[in-house]
Amino acid sequence: MRTTAVILATTVSLPSLALAGELRGTVTNPALSRPLSGARVTVDGIAQPVWTDADGRYRLTDIPAGEHELRIELPGYTPFSASIVIPETGDVTRDVEIALAGGSESEIVVLGSRASRLAALERKRSLPVIADVVAADTIGQLPDYNTAQALQRLPGISVQTDQGEPRYVVVRGVDPNLNQVTVDGNLVGIPEAEGRRVALDTIPSDLVAAIEVVKAVTPDYDANAVGGSINIVTPTAFDRTDDFLFASAKISYSDAADKFGYGGSVTYGAKFGADDQFGIVAAGSYFKRFIHSQLAGPRGWTAFGQEMAPTSFVLYDYRIMRERIGGIVNLDWRPDDDTRFYLRTIYNEYTDEEERDQFNWDLARGTQTFPAADQIAWSRGRATREFRQNNQTQKLYNISPGTELTLGNVQLDLNYTYARAQEHTPVRTDIEFRSTDTLSSTLDLTQPSPTFVTYNPAALDPAAYPLRRIRMRSEEIDEDLHAFRADLRYDIPNMEGSFLKFGGKFTDRKKHRDNRQSLETPTTAVTFAQTGAFTADIPFFDGVYDFGPGMNYQGVLDYFASRPGSLALDTAATAINDLRLDYDIHEKIYAGYGMASLQLGELTVIGGVRVEKTDGSYSAFAIRDSDGDGTLEPSDILPVQFSTNYTDVLPSLHLNYRLQQDLLVRAAWTNTIGRPNYDAQVPTFEEEDGSGTAGNPNLQPYRAMGLDLSLEYYPDADTLFSLAGFYKKIENPIFTRTIQNTSFAGVPLLTLSQPQNADSGELLGIEAAMQKRFTFLPRPLDGLGLSANVTYVDSSVDVPGRETEDLPFFRQSKWLFNAALFYEKGPFEARVAVTYRDDYLEGVGASKAGDTYVKGRTVVDARVSYRVTDRIEVFASGADLNNASVIIYQATPSQLVTDEVYSFTADFGVNIRF
Repeated sequence: MRTTAVILATTVSLPSLALAGELRGTVTNPALSRPLSGARVTVDGIAQPVWTDADGRYRLTDIPAGEHELRIELPGYTPFSASIVIPETGDVTRDVEIALAGGSESEIVVLGSRASRLAALERKRSLPVIADVVAADTIGQLPDYNTAQALQRLPGISVQTDQGEPRYVVVRGVDPNLNQVTVDGNLVGIPEAEGRRVALDTIPSDLVAAIEVVKAVTPDYDANAVGGSINIVTPTAFDRTDDFLFASAKISYSDAADKFGYGGSVTYGAKFGADDQFGIVAAGSYFKRFIHSQLAGPRGWTAFGQEMAPTSFVLYDYRIMRERIGGIVNLDWRPDDDTRFYLRTIYNEYTDEEERDQFNWDLARGTQTFPAADQIAWSRGRATREFRQNNQTQKLYNISPGTELTLGNVQLDLNYTYARAQEHTPVRTDIEFRSTDTLSSTLDLTQPSPTFVTYNPAALDPAAYPLRRIRMRSEEIDEDLHAFRADLRYDIPNMEGSFLKFGGKFTDRKKHRDNRQSLETPTTAVTFAQTGAFTADIPFFDGVYDFGPGMNYQGVLDYFASRPGSLALDTAATAINDLRLDYDIHEKIYAGYGMASLQLGELTVIGGVRVEKTDGSYSAFAIRDSDGDGTLEPSDILPVQFSTNYTDVLPSLHLNYRLQQDLLVRAAWTNTIGRPNYDAQVPTFEEEDGSGTAGNPNLQPYRAMGLDLSLEYYPDADTLFSLAGFYKKIENPIFTRTIQNTSFAGVPLLTLSQPQNADSGELLGIEAAMQKRFTFLPRPLDGLGLSANVTYVDSSVDVPGRETEDLPFFRQSKWLFNAALFYEKGPFEARVAVTYRDDYLEGVGASKAGDTYVKGRTVVDARVSYRVTDRIEVFASGADLNNASVIIYQATPSQLVTDEVYSFTADFGVNIRF
C-alpha cells in the first residue's frame, strides 16, 4: 500500500484564448477507498484557498498562466505539494491521493471502526454549519438497531424510548416533533397520526452511510427545525473509489422474552460504463426481534391527611414482536464533472405486534383507614382484567430524482420528491372483564412504588370478573407528500469559495386518518371463568406483585363467536367512536430564500433570509353534547372545517473562522419555526376509562431564535476536542396540560389532556466532547481510546396560570452524558458505552402536584469483535446490560406512576466485506 501522495491525472487542454486557467480535481485516500472532504487547497500566487466538497472535489479559477505550486492540507494527513503548469490556453485537472500521517496505512484497512471515526470527523469538520455526524461503521460498533439508537451517543442528543428501544430523537431537549428529518436532503412522510415527528426506529441502521444532526440551519434548509435538522445519508457508488459488497448476519437473544431473533443485510455498490460514469447502490435489510417487559403503575397520587397515596394501580405484561424490512436503490449518472443526474429511492417497513395483559385496580371506591404507619386501607375497590392485541405496520418510501448542472460560474440544482407514509393498524382489540366494587385492599407506602399488604383474594379469581365490553378498532393513516425544489448558485468571480445562492421550494402534503371502532357489550352476564380462556398466573416483578391469570385473547373471541347473540353492538357509541378521531389535512408550504457565502481568507461568512408561507386546511369531527343531557348521541358529532395561514421571515448569520488548520471557531444566529402537531390542532376528542384527550384548533406555531458558539480542535485525523454553547428563546411553546376532574363536550372526565400554548421558554446550555486514541501509552495499552461528551442545559418556561413557578422546559434534561471506552489492537476490538439522561418534565398539571417527570436513566451497552481475516469479522454485543428501568413519577420521585422493567438483549453475528 502506498503511503505517499501520488498524482494520478494528467493535464487536459481545452481550446481557449484566456491567459488565465482553471484548476480542478479530486482528493482521495487510497487506503480508505474514498474521497476526502474539507481538505484545504491553495496555489501560490492565489491568495484565496478553497476546501474540497463532500465528493472530495476542488476548483480554482482565474489562475495566471505559468508554473505554480499546488498544496493540499488536511489535519492528520501528510501535506501534499507538487508543481503544476497552467497553460495560456486551457485548464488543468489534477486528482491527488494523500496519506494519513504517522504510520502505516495498512492499519486503517484493518481497523474499520477507526476508518469510520475518520469519516465522521472529516464530515463534521467540512460542513459549513454547526453539526455532529455519525458514520456508517460507527453505527455498527455498538448494538444500535436503528438510527435513533445510534444518534443518542452524540453531544446534546437524547432519545425517547418505546419498550426500551430508542424511537424519537431529542436535540438539545427540544420536542422531537420540532426536528426536520430528511433522507439525502429530501423530506420524508410522517406516518403517525399524532405529530410531526418521524419515528427513527422505522429506519434500519444497516441502510445508512452517515447521519448528520445540524443544530443551526442556514437559509437553504427547511425552517421547521427548532430542534435541528436530521439528515440520513444513504450510500452511493461514488462514496468509494472501488466497487463494494458488504453483508452481515446475526441472531439476537432477548433475556426477558427468552426468544431468539435474527436478521441480516446486504449492500452492493459499483460504477460502470465509459469512464465509470454510471453508479448503482442496492441494499436490503431485515431484522426480527422479540421484547418482553412489565410495568407497575400507581396512579392518581392524592393527599389523605398526612399521607400521599395512589388511588389506582395498573399492572401491564407486554409481549412484542418487531420486524424491520428496508431497501434502497440509488442510481447516478455523471457524464462529466459539470453534469450529474441521480435517483434516490428508499423503502422501510416496520411491523409491531403487541400483546398486553392488563390488571387494573380502582382502589378508592370506599373509605380509607390507616391500620399502621405508612399504610392505607380501602374498604372497597374495583378491578379489571383486560387484554389488548395491537398489530401495526408503518411504511415509508421516497422517490427523489434530481440533477446538478454546472455552467461556468453557475450551478443549478433541481429536485422532485414524492414521499409516501402509512401507518395501518388492522387489529387493535381491547377485551375487558370488570369486577364489582367490593374488593378491599391495603397498601404499604414505604416505597415509591407501593406494594399490597393484603387484598381480597377474589381479585385473582376469574369468576369475579364478568365481561364489560369488547372494543374492536382498526385504523389507516396515509400521507402523500410532493416537494419541488430549485437552487441556483452563482460563484462570485475573483472571490474563490464565495457565492450567492437563491432557491425556492413548494411542498404539498395531504394526510388522511380513518379510525374505525365498534363497541360490543354482553347480552347476558358472562364471567372470565366461564369463557375458559384464562392462562396460568403470570409471574410478575419477581413476585413483588401478584398479577393472577393471563388472558387467551383468541380463546375469548372464539367463545363469543360460537355463541351468536351473546354480544350486542352499542350502536350509539360505535357511531361516535367511528368518527371522533378522523381527520383530513391539506398543507401547502411556499418557501424562498436568498443567501451569500463569502470567504475572506480563513473566515467564511454565511448570511441570508428564508421566507415561508404556510397554508393549511383541516377537516375533522367535533363533539358537542347538544341537548345538555350528559349523554352523547350520534347527532352530537358534527363535521367541522377550519384553515390557517401565516408567513414567517427568518434571517440567519453564520461565521466560521479557522484560527489554524486544526482549530475552528463557529458562531450562528438563526430563526426557525415549529408547526403544531396534527392531532394537537384538529378538534378531535377521545375518551377511555375516564381519561380524555382533545385537540385545540387555536394553537399558534412555535417561533424560535437561537445563538450558537463552538470551538473545535482537530490535532490529528481521528482526534476531536470541542466546546459549544447555545441559547434558544422559543415563543408559543406547546405543552400538554392535564386537568383533573373536569368535563369536555358534556362528558365527565377524571382527567383531560389538551395541548395549549405557553408564553415563552428559554434554553441555555453547554456541550463538551472529546475523542482520542491513547497511542502514547505503552503496548498493549496503546490500543485504548475514549469517546465522551457531556451536555448541561438550564431551561425555563412560562405556563399560563403558573408564571411565578420555576418550571424547566418540556422534555429538557439538565444533564446528558455519553462515554465509550474502546480497545482496538490487531484483529481484536472491544468497547463499552454508557449513556445517561437526567430527569425531565413530561406533562404539566394544573399545579405542581400534577406534574409528571421521567426519571434519569443510565444504559450500558458493549460489543466485542474479532477479524478472522481482513474480510470477515465475527462479533458479540449486549444492549441494556444493567437492566435499566423506565420510571415516571408525579411531582416527586417518591410518587412513582410508572416503573417499566426490561432485560438485556445479546447479539451474535458476522460481517463480511467482499
